[in-house]
Amino acid sequence: MRRMSSALTGAVMLVVALAVLLAGCDSSAAAISPTPIATLALPSPLSSYSVFVTDVLTGNMAELGKQTWHVAPSIHGLGLSADGKTLYVTDVATNRLIAFDLSSGTPKEIHSVGVGVYPVHMVATRDGGTIFVTSFGAANVAVVDGHSWKLRATITTPDRPHSIVISPDGQWVYTGCYGGAAIAVINAASASLVATIPLPQAAEPYGLAISPDGHYLYASDNLTGRLFVVDALARRVVDSVAVGLHPALIARSPDGKTLYVANGGSHSVSVIDIGSDPARPTVRATVVVTGYPHGIAVTPDGRYVVVADTLGKNLAVIDSRTLKVIATIPGERYPNDVLITG
Repeated sequence: MRRMSSALTGAVMLVVALAVLLAGCDSSAAAISPTPIATLALPSPLSSYSVFVTDVLTGNMAELGKQTWHVAPSIHGLGLSADGKTLYVTDVATNRLIAFDLSSGTPKEIHSVGVGVYPVHMVATRDGGTIFVTSFGAANVAVVDGHSWKLRATITTPDRPHSIVISPDGQWVYTGCYGGAAIAVINAASASLVATIPLPQAAEPYGLAISPDGHYLYASDNLTGRLFVVDALARRVVDSVAVGLHPALIARSPDGKTLYVANGGSHSVSVIDIGSDPARPTVRATVVVTGYPHGIAVTPDGRYVVVADTLGKNLAVIDSRTLKVIATIPGERYPNDVLITG
């Protein structure tokens, strides 16, 4: 099973490399496309939200129902500043973190900085002064100064850090290290590695979420199909629950009571109750979707869940009340990550 998940990850990176070669790696490749790009549909239930999607193979970022922009030969993850004014995008083709200003209603690129190797996900401190970016192609986390937009430091971690979260008090940054069977603990103020939380041998932590009080971490294991529960204070695994095959990214509901886990190999989303007992989560339901779900996001009011299906080339919309798929939206070639604002 380890061979299967590792092979899939390697295949994705190979496809991205080919996409970069086809697009070319000069500076003009990252320019806005001179030809119009088709706008992806925004289904009526999502009409009051802004829904952003990255596509790994086209390098495009789409805001559903509005516009699609060509950002780079290949882009991966999405993030949002605490004030909701800045959108972050990782460019895995030229190893950059890019910032877009959202204040005008139309995303406008305002900053860019070189970071790591195959940067995938990021998290910012509440004041936006520091941004931490994982290097999935290496063993480090890049630290970006959010004011000067210069690389401030590089923190060595276990191999292939992927998802990343920050504690509610802003003191700790946690990253799941896919190739290191561990969660790295970073002091946000000093930008230094302070601890490593070991997971079971050969675990492949891929997605990561945190409880509203910061006491528990939840890590999806792409190898065993389990969700690990980690006591962030004691810094040890305290429980696990079976989800689906090759679970990927995780989204938490705004009220902090529910997790949604995208299970690529099972073509499903696990709905996890963490409200009853955060230390002992339970699977409340499994929602079947198509293809290979990867990215996932919840609307700010918790009403809908949007899932990016990489291989099926579409986006599924789940009603969080009925736990039914109510719409399927055609994407481009490899929709990867999703982010939703109000």
